[in-house]
Amino acid sequence: MLKSCHAARTVLLLLITVSISSCELKSPSLPNYDIDLRIPFSVKSYNVFDIINRSGNIGIDSLNNNIIFIYGESNYRRVFGEDIKFDGIKKTFITSPSTLQLDTFITFNDSTFISTMDFLTGSLTFKFFNSLGSDYSVNAVIKNFFNKQNNDTVRLSFTVNAGSEKNITLELRDFYIKNKTPENILKIRISFNSPVPVPVNFSYTLSEYSIDNLEGRLKPLNTGISKDEVLDPFGSDVPEGELFFSEITPNKNFFVVKKFREIYQVDFRNISIIGENKNGHRVRLKYLKTGKPGDQIDSIFSLTLPQKDDSLAYPINEDNSNVREFINNIPKKIFVERTDFLNLNYQEGSVNYQDSLSLKLILQVPLDVSITEPIIFRDTADVGISDEDQRKELDKAKKLVFTLTSQNGIPLKTVAKVLVLDSLYNPLLPVSFILGNLPDSSVTFNACDVGTNGFSSTSTVTSYSAVLDSADISKIKRMGKIIYENKLFTDPKHIPDPLNSVKIRSGDRINIAGFGTLTYRIDPD
Repeated sequence: MLKSCHAARTVLLLLITVSISSCELKSPSLPNYDIDLRIPFSVKSYNVFDIINRSGNIGIDSLNNNIIFIYGESNYRRVFGEDIKFDGIKKTFITSPSTLQLDTFITFNDSTFISTMDFLTGSLTFKFFNSLGSDYSVNAVIKNFFNKQNNDTVRLSFTVNAGSEKNITLELRDFYIKNKTPENILKIRISFNSPVPVPVNFSYTLSEYSIDNLEGRLKPLNTGISKDEVLDPFGSDVPEGELFFSEITPNKNFFVVKKFREIYQVDFRNISIIGENKNGHRVRLKYLKTGKPGDQIDSIFSLTLPQKDDSLAYPINEDNSNVREFINNIPKKIFVERTDFLNLNYQEGSVNYQDSLSLKLILQVPLDVSITEPIIFRDTADVGISDEDQRKELDKAKKLVFTLTSQNGIPLKTVAKVLVLDSLYNPLLPVSFILGNLPDSSVTFNACDVGTNGFSSTSTVTSYSAVLDSADISKIKRMGKIIYENKLFTDPKHIPDPLNSVKIRSGDRINIAGFGTLTYRIDPD
């Protein structure tokens, strides 16, 4: 028994010795492992003034939660020039013996009584005939007609030879009328002289004439139809889309009629205002028929500016007009046609050819809107990976997860297309198609939540991610530009009842970030 135990011990010792002699001890090795690295590609932040460029037509109402408003003004100014004009007098014949002194008059207008009047255009022509065999002379004075050059009374003196005619033309621009009390005639005294009595035949003609300045009682005068066209009344940066404004700003919308000197009463008659949008669709602005409360609303209306007033504002609201329908058409052009009348109340006053009138349309609407057809907003940003270490890490990347995320504080849903290009604008990656996998190559960033007051309450975060393969990763290294095309809508799902619109403030903002998370293997060898 002792011999058996000894033998077993000997064999075990021999085996251990052989095992140890056949093994080589090595140092412990470090494991391989993967590392994630996040690389920012693009970070953009937009507020409403990036979407709607800030201009003179865009403002902030600091008294109403800094809501954005759009301001439109269409000013139609008209200088009279030669439009204050009269018909004149057709050729009138007079016969008188050559031995008499003739007191006569020319009625230059049957209803206009003049204290003073200067002329711009027109002429007064006398034509004397002599078919007899004896000469006669003419001496005439027009008592209330004066020469502008020397202020002398107009006098005519000439001879009409036998068997001839004599034409005398006075260009009215060189003369003026002046009366102590308003009158409507030119007072003429003519005396003739001849060796023997002869009948004198003559005529006078007053052409159509326009006035430089007039004081007195002007007959009610139609100064003609005035037509105007204004482009971009709300500015060139008003967003294009189907916007529906829910209201107009109270007490900020007017027709303002103005004259730039104290002249006769002005009546703006048969006013027609048409707004035409980018698609050519037209909407007529309707208003009170004569501008007075209680009138019927009509697409052809009239406004009056009394003689005592330099200007007058007629308020526009949703009770006395179709102003919201007009504004919701988003006019790119406004056409105005009207007829201006002077002195329909037939009072004494004055007017000058340099006098002017204006009809101004002032509209203001808050961005309290619903949007069914999108506002389209595009932006191009410079991007790229300039860090050489990061570029090397891309070479070692096993995969790259591209993520696009938005934090939206604007109460509008955004449907975006994102395209990565190289620095020469050659397309590289349709990012939004890869992320969203939709036929229209878009992704949607949800609108922020809206409170019961219509303003944004809390921002909404939306993210999209996709794995890029090695071919796409190589394109990422070459990227130089990223283009965003954003379509903005209102989203009924984010608008609480009973509202159907949202209000946009100056501080509302959307942040969009694109970044890549790449995974590469650390190999200690």
